[in-house]
Amino acid sequence: MSQASIIIDRDSLKFTAFHWVKYRPMVIDTASDGSITVRREDRVIVEPLHGHTFRAKLEITGTLDEFGCVVDFVLAERILVKILQQFEQKILIPADDPDLTLRQDSSQVTIWVNDCEWVFPKKNTKLLPTKNASTEAIASIILAKFAAVIQKNNILPEPFSDEQCVLTLEEDSGMYARVAFRVS
Repeated sequence: MSQASIIIDRDSLKFTAFHWVKYRPMVIDTASDGSITVRREDRVIVEPLHGHTFRAKLEITGTLDEFGCVVDFVLAERILVKILQQFEQKILIPADDPDLTLRQDSSQVTIWVNDCEWVFPKKNTKLLPTKNASTEAIASIILAKFAAVIQKNNILPEPFSDEQCVLTLEEDSGMYARVAFRVS
């Protein structure tokens, strides 16, 4: 059977959300001879809470079905749009961060991570099953949700294989995370 790919890269595949990322800063030193050294600092930084209009691009590679198609473009786009709507105008919280303490009541979520404290309306938060709310982690979560819908509903003629479904998530102009679905 022939293989082909479809790519969906449309304005409908975007959402606005807020996050912070934890990281160890890197320092770049330039010696007098022009050599460059990069070293990691011991401290951990929690970025300020900030937002992006994220934009997704989806590529699906597969065996052509009886009609010569990998998957219906419109169906794949509609599924992805429904998933992205779950992230729209949400504060994305990495619930598995070992340094994060979280307290919820019926109306608000209070979060402590390192020396930061935030209180948010509960309806505006989305807990993510990840240690950090990086663009890479967000893209992986979105792609896993998409793949679950495709597989549960037998939309492709064959089950996914590694790198058959790739999601690219743009955080800012020219800054992307690209993740591939991995068969476990």
